[in-house]
Amino acid sequence: MLNMDLPRAGRRRLLVRAWPVIVVVAAFGPYLTNGFRTEQLVVYGSLLAALPFLASRLRFGGLYACVLGLWVLLAFSIIINPDRSAIPGRFLPGSLLSGVDSYLYPLAVLLLVSCWLATGYTRLALLDVVCKAFVALVAGNGIIAFSGLFVNPTGWLQRFWGYAPATFETTVAVRAFSNGRLTGIFAQPAEAGIAYSLALFAALYLFGRPGRDRPVPLGLVATPVLVGGVLSASKMFLLIGIPLALWQAVRQGRRVRRVLVIVGMAGMIRVALTQVDIPQWRGAWMLSTLFSGNDGTGIAGKYTAGRLGSNGASGVAFDYVLNTQPWFGYGAGGLAVSYDSSWVEAVIVGGIVGVVLFALVLAVLVGAWLSGRPALSGPQRPFTTSVLAMSLAATAGLPAFTANRVALFIWIFLALLILVGEGQPDNARKNLGKLLEKAS
Repeated sequence: MLNMDLPRAGRRRLLVRAWPVIVVVAAFGPYLTNGFRTEQLVVYGSLLAALPFLASRLRFGGLYACVLGLWVLLAFSIIINPDRSAIPGRFLPGSLLSGVDSYLYPLAVLLLVSCWLATGYTRLALLDVVCKAFVALVAGNGIIAFSGLFVNPTGWLQRFWGYAPATFETTVAVRAFSNGRLTGIFAQPAEAGIAYSLALFAALYLFGRPGRDRPVPLGLVATPVLVGGVLSASKMFLLIGIPLALWQAVRQGRRVRRVLVIVGMAGMIRVALTQVDIPQWRGAWMLSTLFSGNDGTGIAGKYTAGRLGSNGASGVAFDYVLNTQPWFGYGAGGLAVSYDSSWVEAVIVGGIVGVVLFALVLAVLVGAWLSGRPALSGPQRPFTTSVLAMSLAATAGLPAFTANRVALFIWIFLALLILVGEGQPDNARKNLGKLLEKAS
């Protein structure tokens, strides 16, 4: 009987250890039905399945509990206020279910990270596992985006952009493709830009930190990430991600050798590409417009496409909420407008109270970083700085902390880099054995 049970226990142990990788892979999965993605099924489903076994073993440090508590207050203030109806004729109400998911999802991810730590992972081991899976998948997405130079990907990628058939009128990715912006599985160039940026930071951490400097693997994974980021023509990537990645590379040792290898590999790829008939990239005009200064538009108009100005849709909605429901906004359903920043989203769904609570969450994260989380001399410090700076900057162009797909990785990285204490005791290996015994 014992010999028959051992394979079953081994399979359970393997499944528990593979749990983070399964979640990361699911984040790149398709929509299963209207408004419901593969990652939601895996995140919520695995969390609900694991909590009965792990709830008593979850441990939260002070910072972790603080951010978790603030987000609970934010979600509670938004979800208990779902019945505010917009004035007819001005704005239609948004999706209540989508709004509820947007603010419950970060709580689920924070609990998920804590569950992983309770099953046998140390903070740094879990960080390495997530980074490796994430970098590999984003590099693969860069290759998918590159294939868009040769074929129209709409037919086989539309289930990754949404459940309904993708059309120019209903899908951002289709409109982006018509402008030459190739995003792969991501529905918006901004989402793609954040993902490529985070993957570049993670690749530098994996293959460029002191004691683990591997420039050749770094070049192999960084090349498709860079190509994908450029093809997306995302301002997040080009104006924020690349400068932060260069800064991170400078802060990590042996930078001259690393830069020479990457430049050499890029040169070889460039020579190889000259031998292949590659169609002219239709998105090149966007790069020239982005970096030119003679197009007659102001800086804000150029880099936000006019969405956040006083006459833009987001600006009008922002003013509308402050004039009608200033304190608590319109609840989880919000308004049927595009949320072009975290702050626009916060004021629409949560009003002034929502903005204050969201700002407090960011303040706790920044304060923890300033106080030395992680250690100033540790190899995770440059990675943390890049991730935190990117996450904060992204709030101005996308609801980065609640956005599809990328919010999962922002919260995982911030939790492991800042919120989980470096000196947190690790009783996890014992917990894993107890968990498997309880599940038997």
